[in-house]
Amino acid sequence: MKKIQLQDSDLSVGQPLPWPVYAEDGELLLEKGRAITGERQKRILLTRGLYREASPEEARELEKQEKFSLASPFNVLDAIRQNVNRILDDMNAAIDSDYHQRVIKVATVIQKLCQENADAALGAIIFDQLALYSHIHPVMCALLTELLLRRQKIPSQDRLLYIAAALTQNIGMLDLQDLLNKQSAPLTKQQQIAIRKHPIIGHDILQCLGITDKEWLDTVLRHHERPDGSGYPYNLKGEEISLFARTLSLSDIYSAMVLPREYRDGYFVKKALRDIFMQRGSAVDTELAQLLIKEIGIYPPGSFVRLANGDTAIVITRGSKQANAPMVLSILSPQGAPYKNPRRIDTLQQDLYGIVKVIPRPDRVHLDRNQIWGLGKK
Repeated sequence: MKKIQLQDSDLSVGQPLPWPVYAEDGELLLEKGRAITGERQKRILLTRGLYREASPEEARELEKQEKFSLASPFNVLDAIRQNVNRILDDMNAAIDSDYHQRVIKVATVIQKLCQENADAALGAIIFDQLALYSHIHPVMCALLTELLLRRQKIPSQDRLLYIAAALTQNIGMLDLQDLLNKQSAPLTKQQQIAIRKHPIIGHDILQCLGITDKEWLDTVLRHHERPDGSGYPYNLKGEEISLFARTLSLSDIYSAMVLPREYRDGYFVKKALRDIFMQRGSAVDTELAQLLIKEIGIYPPGSFVRLANGDTAIVITRGSKQANAPMVLSILSPQGAPYKNPRRIDTLQQDLYGIVKVIPRPDRVHLDRNQIWGLGKK
């Protein structure tokens, strides 16, 4: 029997129950048609944990969720990237579709991935040197937006619209974005104009495609505004910019700094955090900058680091006790030889295993993401 846990709102005092109620172990507590006699009885029952039998449709959905939970986070991440890329291509081509439903469905999966395997997901994106920037940037922004808003206690259902905004923020400049990702030369005047216009264009495209959620649209429109008024398109300042647009703005800035481009690799994680901290109050919101560091740590998953003992390691989980002390996987000896059996090391042991510095990705890394994070199948 597939069971669904009952919440306070599912139970009304004095009303006949529309289904039998069970304990977690399957014991029948109340038969169908019985009524809860008072608030005290209701609280006692809820404390024990109450369940009802799932309908056939609900049971099928629960089975899907269980399969998702057992899936490799990297397979889930790859599926997210493929879906987002397909959705954005369809949007760009103005293909008729229910984009609200499609994007929110992906946003829901991203929420679940963040809940279950945020470290592996964040690390795998930075670790991947082959994916196109335009394919991984919206997903990275969505992951960070979810993590930052969750830390601020924004309800999960409300967060979905802002994850959707993160996924679609650059719909107004998709073609230009692919060009800029390969370009190391300064922006041309025409490119600068196109970039400053893309939030308005993106907002209008989404509206034309049937997106009506004000929160989603406004966040896309204002995600390049800056606290000091130096942003665009409206030069808004401070509290004129919503918390959600400020959050997406920070996610966008950080992702642009750390993700690999064709003309550089993605080892700028510590410099990115330092730059963000230095720009607090001007380019980024002060409180959100501090929140970002608390959330992802000074050395985010996927960063390559040198340890005090000379080993080369990759960060695999964020620091749970200290922002500067994540869990790492030691992969190269001080002499640069690959370890046959890489070791998980807690860098809280600062004198021996403390992180000395962030380094570029070593040439002799033959492990894949499944081996590094120990999850899923090859």
